[in-house]
Amino acid sequence: MQFRKTIPAIALGVVSLTVPIAASAGTGSAGTGSSSPTIEATTADSSQVESATLTDNNGKPSGSLSVKAAPKAAAAQSEKVFSTGAMTGEEFSSIGLSWKKESAVDSGLTAETRIHRDGAWGPWQNVPLGLDDGVAEEAKRAGAPAFYTDDADGAQVRFTSPKGSLPQDLKLSFIDPAKSPATSSSSSSSTSTSTSTSDREPSDREPRTAQAGQPDVKLREDWGADESLADPGYKTQPSIKAALVHHTVTGNNSYTQEQVPQIINGIYIQHITVLGYGDFPYHFVVDRFGGIWEGRKGSIEMRPGTEIPGILGGHASGFNTNTFGVAMLGNFEPNNSEGGEDTGPDPKPTEAMTTSLADLLAWKAGQYELAPEGSTQLVSAGGGGTNPHPTGTVLDVPVISAHKDVNVTACPGAKLYETLPDLRKQVADRLGAG
Repeated sequence: MQFRKTIPAIALGVVSLTVPIAASAGTGSAGTGSSSPTIEATTADSSQVESATLTDNNGKPSGSLSVKAAPKAAAAQSEKVFSTGAMTGEEFSSIGLSWKKESAVDSGLTAETRIHRDGAWGPWQNVPLGLDDGVAEEAKRAGAPAFYTDDADGAQVRFTSPKGSLPQDLKLSFIDPAKSPATSSSSSSSTSTSTSTSDREPSDREPRTAQAGQPDVKLREDWGADESLADPGYKTQPSIKAALVHHTVTGNNSYTQEQVPQIINGIYIQHITVLGYGDFPYHFVVDRFGGIWEGRKGSIEMRPGTEIPGILGGHASGFNTNTFGVAMLGNFEPNNSEGGEDTGPDPKPTEAMTTSLADLLAWKAGQYELAPEGSTQLVSAGGGGTNPHPTGTVLDVPVISAHKDVNVTACPGAKLYETLPDLRKQVADRLGAG
């Protein structure tokens, strides 16, 4: 994946410079326009991801980033705006931001991007910087969710920091799941046709037959998972006591059915290749058309009394144990406050989406004998970040909860969160417990 970098000399107003990113090796001072960004392969298959370094190990802007003081009207005199130039080159479908895991991050830091496709630049959009924290020891880097761009060939990113600081070793990654061997070799998954485990040939994943009460669930191969990237084997846990509902905030609520596998694969590659997770963060993903997709490996098979009594996810800091995570594909926080395209005042999940979510939760709740309208206790494993609960803290939570019930986050968005009481009743009705 080769990109050309046009670096505007924001601070000094001198001429810009266009160079091939892949050929650059230097790091220069911010705002001089005199050097190009460092680009490096960050995956076993370097064609899937390339990353430009934006700050050094001290958080100082690297060659790809210019800096200027914020307007005088800014509340804080220390506020600064950092901007990349326009990066154009081969196609990608998502971008990702990541930084050193131990780095301090300005709590007021915001990011925006504009995307180049079909010969034109789109509008500036907010990029969410909060990530569903996974198992602390699993992730190698901190970062933001994959931001879906559709098929694009250029991007520009700018950051505003009230404290005038950026995270250490900040990187911008260009993600192209289409370059994955798995994506190239597998047939394009038609999201208009349901696929269940009973339609598949037997493999090393057993059992392969559909389980009692199982809705149609598309397999990892249907969204093109490159299994060579994930940790081998399964990450098991003893059992499941609760379900946690999330939203992905991947930047696009109006995606098409054909785009769904590409968006999910972008989440996978961002988490594994860029952030250093061992596997997909969520157990399942539900799209706006009602499609249910297997996320973390083993999530379909897990059930009590088997060799896979539970799968340990990476979706809620300090509360991955005894839970499973279901992510709704989209952003359900009103007025675009979470980033991406404009969500408007009432971004509700579709009826097809909530129906499939209820079907999925009823299936797993039935397997684990969970009371959909009941409550349970979860014990914090600590971890800090979005988890304010010290190690050993016991929380009483609904059996069907949201990410925000255990961590400090807006996830799964206000308009999805307000549907949870009715969702619990729907699940209870499906189980004959209502």
